[in-house]
Amino acid sequence: MAGHDELSLRMGGASARWATALSATVAVAAGVAAGLGVPDAEKWGVLSGTVGVGAVGYALGVLRRRVEAGPDGLRIRAMLRWRRLEWDEILRLEDLPIAADPRARSGPRLRVAAMLRDGSVVWLPVPYVGAADAGGFEKQLTQLRAVHRRYARSTPGS
Repeated sequence: MAGHDELSLRMGGASARWATALSATVAVAAGVAAGLGVPDAEKWGVLSGTVGVGAVGYALGVLRRRVEAGPDGLRIRAMLRWRRLEWDEILRLEDLPIAADPRARSGPRLRVAAMLRDGSVVWLPVPYVGAADAGGFEKQLTQLRAVHRRYARSTPGS
């Protein structure tokens, strides 16, 4: 499917990139402080390493997630691997609410799941929405459903 994708959806966005950049900046600043020999330099070094590993892990785990849709089906990039679904395997794409943690102040979240003909469910990493991003979620879901309708004409109820 490489080079023939009609739609490519990525995780994150501007806020995720800014959070990653800010974390990397904090890691570098803490590392510089440790290198300059400020009081408690070893604590600054540990902070630098921890925040740096966290920023790299976040970038690899979240910012690399994507869904590509094209004539051959969906390619789903999770954290470390790709998965491919043919359009004929997918019965429909549903947006499903995910219950928020009762202690969290954010509202419910929405994710998209591909309901397969064999009854199994494949959760897509994007589109994903928190409480504030509902407009972008609907746009991406509409685009994804349009590509699905275009290539899976024999799919009832999509």
